[in-house]
Amino acid sequence: MPDNTVDVPGRARAIAAALAYAEPGERAAARRMGAEGAAVFWRIVARHGIAPKDEEKWRRITKLLALLTPASATESVHEAGRHFGAVLADGGDAQARLEKPALSEHRLARLLAARGQARLDALERAVRALARNRPKVDVESLAWAVLNNDARAIARTYYTRLDRRADIAEKENTNE
Repeated sequence: MPDNTVDVPGRARAIAAALAYAEPGERAAARRMGAEGAAVFWRIVARHGIAPKDEEKWRRITKLLALLTPASATESVHEAGRHFGAVLADGGDAQARLEKPALSEHRLARLLAARGQARLDALERAVRALARNRPKVDVESLAWAVLNNDARAIARTYYTRLDRRADIAEKENTNE
């Protein structure tokens, strides 16, 4: 659990912005980084005073944001209100009429049940699957998904987004 004095939302937005403005080679290194980190990550550690005990989780957050940041990015992947769980459901298309979720309910259940390193690995697999669609995401919600073991926020926003498919279909039918 992170120190309660840390501005998690501000730090997550700053990391997303740093990745957007980093050189493409630095972003690629951040996507591939392991426990040794990457130059862009160590600059973030220095700039934001990340404590050694928190480095692993923030390294993972940086890697996930790097995976979501395209090589040609000129702006941050952050979009307020596009919670991570909702993006897992719609694959990054907030207006999509969902026939089936981008991340299956079965894979979501496995992600939600995972703990420790298995949970971080499941989050990375989910982000890799999403990255192809170049989604915008509320980076704060992604950071909290890594920092908290409580999966209720992911599940709540995922299923809320799935329930919206009926609302979108109804709206489309009334506009015809």
